[in-house]
Amino acid sequence: MKSDTLANRLNMAMAIRDITQGALAKASGVSQPTIWRLTKGEASGSRKLVDIARALNVNVEWLASGEGEMSGRSTSGGLDKVKTGTTIPVWNAHGKSGEVIAPPNGTRVRKSWRAYILERNSGCAEATAGSIIIVDTDIAPETGDLVVANFNARISVYRFLEGPFNGFLTVDDPRLPAVELTDEVELIGVAIFLIRDLRR
Repeated sequence: MKSDTLANRLNMAMAIRDITQGALAKASGVSQPTIWRLTKGEASGSRKLVDIARALNVNVEWLASGEGEMSGRSTSGGLDKVKTGTTIPVWNAHGKSGEVIAPPNGTRVRKSWRAYILERNSGCAEATAGSIIIVDTDIAPETGDLVVANFNARISVYRFLEGPFNGFLTVDDPRLPAVELTDEVELIGVAIFLIRDLRR
């Protein structure tokens, strides 16, 4: 079995350890739909890779990037070796804006990170107008995660809700219906940092 992708490495480790998706979900604390998306290559990463690697008793660097040995201790102690930078590009509904922001103190920036500055209040109380939201485009969303999506040519923040197909976007107001993820709705990434002015 090839091990050139996260999906291939995860499937290989599961086969060697003789563990099912359901058993891995239970052992790692990661939802079974997320495990399924990772094994099918529909997600290129997860914030829970450390937990998955620990449940499989494999080196997290090997699982995340293919570097190092499958078994054994991680050499960096971190999630994976990812090329990093010192700034995060700011995006809008049309693409990169040309602006950049500095990451929160002590944070290593990954190439999969983007920043968005919200022009108006979102449907989630935490993400108000003027907030800067940093997302990771490589993380597979899980129920309850704040996510950024482009819907009707408008960038906004939603809560992700796992569903039978691609999932749904919801807001805090229960009177508003959930929006099913389709080709017309671009799920950009999972929120990893939210920076806002608390005096607003």
